[in-house]
Amino acid sequence: MNIHATTAPAWSCGTRYPTRDPAPGPGAAETVSVPEPRRTTPLLGAVFVAAEKNMVREVRHFTSSLLAFWGVAACDRESALLVVGELGANAAQYGGTELAVRLSLQGGLLRIDVRDGAAPPCARPAGSATRPAGECGRGLAIVEHLADRVRTTTSDEGHTVRVDLRIAPTAPHGGS
Repeated sequence: MNIHATTAPAWSCGTRYPTRDPAPGPGAAETVSVPEPRRTTPLLGAVFVAAEKNMVREVRHFTSSLLAFWGVAACDRESALLVVGELGANAAQYGGTELAVRLSLQGGLLRIDVRDGAAPPCARPAGSATRPAGECGRGLAIVEHLADRVRTTTSDEGHTVRVDLRIAPTAPHGGS
């Protein structure tokens, strides 16, 4: 398994140093306010694995660990894991030979890109139409319910589904 993850904390120069409140009145104690640091560049992580059903678990584990490291709240991590699990399973079942998941976090937006590596046009494998009625499409409905935005693109590199999730503000992560 080829895993590449980076975290790039970057702070705005204007918020790095404490600022003084206006001069206090006579006899008042001087106060110093320290603004919240703001991330100006996204945190990034990616994993590339063989597009096999048993590798989806590894991708979910990578996602969970990375989001925990970034300080993402447990309820938001669970939503992201559902998205990664559903899209990863689809990519493993219908896609090409590689499954790629890219995560980026900037402010309150978590972006998840899942690429399957299938060469266009993507035909379903033989026998996939024999599944019982109603068993198909529930995972994508879950993804669309959780997501603020879902986009699908096809290129020579495969099919990519991009999902944007609005999340609660994150706690400081281990990289800062």
